[in-house]
Amino acid sequence: MTTWIIAYNKDGNTSTLKIDSEHQPDIDEAVDLVTRKAEELYPDQEFEHEHDPDLEDTPATRLAERYGITITGISQA
Repeated sequence: MTTWIIAYNKDGNTSTLKIDSEHQPDIDEAVDLVTRKAEELYPDQEFEHEHDPDLEDTPATRLAERYGITITGISQA
């Protein structure tokens, strides 16, 4: 099994999430994993928000709108 590092940015700071997986997570898997971590770390920041109609409604967009988090990279440890 390989260790993968998902890098993400919140409030101008880079953080990482390490996972063990047989394959490199794709962006959708990374967004799902970081969203679950954000729900644990920042429960008070999840709030009902008004979605910007000019943006596509995707899990990555919701992660950015709800928590201010963007995925910046996926690499092998």
